[in-house]
Amino acid sequence: MDPLSLLFGLLGFLAGGGFAWLVLRRRATLVAVDSPVQRELTEERKPLTPVREVAAEREPDRAPPRHLVSLIGDAIREPLSQLRRSGEVPGEALARLERIAWQMRMLVTRPRPMRAAPTAPIALLQEAAEQIPLLRDGSVGASWSVLNRQPVHVDPERMRAAFRALLESGADLAGVGGRIGIKILRGDVPGFPVQIEIEIGRRGTELDALSMLVTRHLIESQGGRIEIDGNLTRVSLRNAGPEEQIASVA
Repeated sequence: MDPLSLLFGLLGFLAGGGFAWLVLRRRATLVAVDSPVQRELTEERKPLTPVREVAAEREPDRAPPRHLVSLIGDAIREPLSQLRRSGEVPGEALARLERIAWQMRMLVTRPRPMRAAPTAPIALLQEAAEQIPLLRDGSVGASWSVLNRQPVHVDPERMRAAFRALLESGADLAGVGGRIGIKILRGDVPGFPVQIEIEIGRRGTELDALSMLVTRHLIESQGGRIEIDGNLTRVSLRNAGPEEQIASVA
């Protein structure tokens, strides 16, 4: 089988059963964690159940999706390399496939210890924007409003990847000649001193499901949370490393 057919076969599987199953399992977990009944049960059980035991109980439920995504990412890598060498695929299509492969790798990342020195979110956002051709060459405009320069304790590599996924998807949706707005504000939720808002210029547009899944995974692995309100995405960051995963609202 030629590499192009193999690659699109894998992506077809991903778009069909595999990815749909992963998204539904993820949403079901978030709904269950954030429901009033589950919160009540968790609050009642927390004093009696060690944190390590809870983590051990939940890990088997998360292992199959992680293993599935890892296998798909590994399988895509070699066909992509062959397509790059062949030069027979349009550059835009190849870039999109490479982006999907990168997103697959990001979905299997695990939390790492926080770096000792805090990092300014504005620096990570600017570095992420530089990695996106549409923003780098000005094809899509970006307006910046920095009202909060407080640093936060995050893994810079993972948070930069989360911002890249958000900005890249937002730039694609805005299109050439469009704009996205980026604001760094003071957080209005206790324990989350920094709030970042990213607005896509066109109303009625939302991030694609895969970009949203990658972004949510990376941000929550750093103790943050993300909220989607139409074309506005809000990211709240904590001032210390995560002690437990925080459910997000979408």
